[in-house]
Amino acid sequence: MSPRPIEFPVEGLSDGMVRLRLPADADVPRIVEACRDPEVARYTTVPNPYQPSHTLEWMQRGLAGLASGTDVQTVIAGGGHGRDVLGTMGLHDINRNTNRCVAGYLVAPWARKRGVAGRALRLMCSFAFDELRLARVEVTIEPENRPSRATAESVGFHEEGLLRSYMTIAGARRDMLIYSLLPSDLHPLRNNEGATLEG
Repeated sequence: MSPRPIEFPVEGLSDGMVRLRLPADADVPRIVEACRDPEVARYTTVPNPYQPSHTLEWMQRGLAGLASGTDVQTVIAGGGHGRDVLGTMGLHDINRNTNRCVAGYLVAPWARKRGVAGRALRLMCSFAFDELRLARVEVTIEPENRPSRATAESVGFHEEGLLRSYMTIAGARRDMLIYSLLPSDLHPLRNNEGATLEG
């Protein structure tokens, strides 16, 4: 099946508390600040030391991914028209032949423990299933990264097993747990989830 461009809504995706939108030039300083956090450097593949040029490259790859139908890169912002960057959320390796993709997310240190990641991941997975018609979303998470594992599980992801020496993070080969989500697994949003979120 030939790749086709992905049309991401201009207004983004929102549940009223968080909004996923395409990144803008004005977001660069806050994305840089978030990606320089030690926890982000420890558990993700972002370059370290992280520079503004890395964000610009990430944004360019995101636009290319939309055009080729392989990736969606978004910023997590507050609900409504909130502009502050709370994190990033993406779909990668979108494969129309197998109808699978991989999700990736990070939350800025100033937005943690507020339900941001779970809300954003739920929105993005709904988009993957409803708009892209994918059948499976995967995430890979280090066993020690309990907050990220809890986020995936809160959305409905199922742990499937350990991938030994799966990828290099912070200069070292790491084991990763693989999780999967099918459309029937997706948990609805709880009424009180992230109820005090602002952005």
